[in-house]
Amino acid sequence: MLYGNVSDLGALFRPERTWFLTITLADANSTLLTRHVSDLADSARDFEHLHPFETIATVILPNHMHAIWVLPADDNDFRRRVEYLQASFVRRMIDGEHVPERDADKIWHPRFWDYRIRDSIDMERHIGFMHGNPVKHGLVSHPDKWRYSTWHKFRADGFALWTSDPLRTSGEP
Repeated sequence: MLYGNVSDLGALFRPERTWFLTITLADANSTLLTRHVSDLADSARDFEHLHPFETIATVILPNHMHAIWVLPADDNDFRRRVEYLQASFVRRMIDGEHVPERDADKIWHPRFWDYRIRDSIDMERHIGFMHGNPVKHGLVSHPDKWRYSTWHKFRADGFALWTSDPLRTSGEP
């Protein structure tokens, strides 16, 4: 579920339960995520009712994605959610004959990056970093031009911060 109003980031932040994640494909040259972005979204919906999470922000790039998820107070297991997302996406790629079944275990990089967001200021910095990532990678000149992002919703709510500069924290992949 994507939050309805992002104008007050402090209200969206949940201590100990807000996570910045970077999930990467094994092939750095792949464009699988943007070519099949609707399958990726459907994959998240596949397990959301079993293991709830709320998406504060996300950006999907050709070979990796960033997300900020808030998890329930009684279930802070983001690893299981990432594994479900990856497995569901792989199944959709195989069922749609986009990837041969023999390559199923080669789609995702075996590790992903996780970072617990410390406070609403830290969350704001990570959201700005995420939304600037398509610019950083030379895909577009401005986040307005990248369609696979929550940037447009944030901007409509008056949040126009983005950067293509490194975070210079341990929360940067």
